[in-house]
Amino acid sequence: MRQLAFVLFTLFFTSLYGVTIIINNDSLYTLNATIYSGSDVELTSLEVNASHVIKWQDSFFDAKDYSKGPYTIVFTCPNGDEYGTVTKVAQNATVYAQSSRGRKKCGADSQPKPHRDFERNQPHYKY
Repeated sequence: MRQLAFVLFTLFFTSLYGVTIIINNDSLYTLNATIYSGSDVELTSLEVNASHVIKWQDSFFDAKDYSKGPYTIVFTCPNGDEYGTVTKVAQNATVYAQSSRGRKKCGADSQPKPHRDFERNQPHYKY
């Protein structure tokens, strides 16, 4: 019963938002996703870890500050290099980093650095 109530609650409040964009970072890097409106105004910038998904929602439907699309999402590496760009993103769309146009590669300084927990452990990558 609780699950049904949660689903109904989520559906009700999600439908009140004007725009929902799901950003799926299916790359090997932590990326910064910057969302621009249809008039090239920067709306927000989000850090998305590798293999993670973030849901961005704009203001309530028909609010004064409701932004219009189509949207552009620019993915950048931690070192500032551009990873890729997705243009013409519709409202309520899902965007994948690997489907963006661009290099889709980050420089060596964007890689996770190896570390040692203890002297006897082999080096490994921290995620």
